[in-house]
Amino acid sequence: MSTFVRILFAVLCAVAVTSCDSPATKRINSQAALKRAYWGLPQDGPSADVTSRVTCPNGFPCDVFANAANFGDNRTDLNNKRLTVIWTCQPQRFVLSEVVISSLKVRMDCVGGQQVVPRTISILEATWGAGNASTTVDVTQQVRDICGEDSTRCQVPAMAYIFGNQDRGVQKMLRIRFTCNGQTTPGQQSMENGVADLRCERNVDLGF
Repeated sequence: MSTFVRILFAVLCAVAVTSCDSPATKRINSQAALKRAYWGLPQDGPSADVTSRVTCPNGFPCDVFANAANFGDNRTDLNNKRLTVIWTCQPQRFVLSEVVISSLKVRMDCVGGQQVVPRTISILEATWGAGNASTTVDVTQQVRDICGEDSTRCQVPAMAYIFGNQDRGVQKMLRIRFTCNGQTTPGQQSMENGVADLRCERNVDLGF
C-alpha cells in the first residue's frame, strides 16, 4: 500500500469516527416511565385507574396486557373494555399513550431521537363531549395533568373513564387547543377511544 493510500485511508477513518460520535447523529438513551394506566368500561370513572397494578419487573420496554385477570376484574362483558396506558420518555420530554381492546397489549417503549428544537407544549383549552354546548364539558385541567408542564409531545387518550361518560351511547370527541413555545397551533382532536397527538415539530426540524 502506497503512502498516499495509507494517508487517505487514515483521513477517511477519522472522518467516519468523528461523524459517528457527533451530537447530531448520536443515538439518545431514552428512559421510559409509567404515568397512568386505566382499564374497564366507559362508565367506570375513577375506578378505572389501575396504575398501581401495572408493574415492569424487568424494566423497559414493557408489555402491558389487556387481560381482565391482571386487574382483578371478574366481569364477563369484555366487548367494550379498553386498556389505556400513558407513559413518559426522557430526555425527549414526551408523553406517549396507547389504547387497546381486551386481549391485546400495550408496549411501553421510547423510540426516536431528540427533536431538533424541543418546543414546549402549553394547553390553552380542552373540551369533551358530543359537540353541542349542553353536552360538552371543560376538561382543560385533566389534559394539563396528563401532559405536564414541559412536554414537547403529548398523546392524550380520548377515553370516557378519564373525562366523563355523559350522554351514554353517543360518541364523544376530545378537542384540544395548545401552543408551542407560546405560538398558537391549529389544535388537535380525537373521537372517543382514540388518541389526540399534540406535536410541535416543524418541517424545518424534520429536514423538509
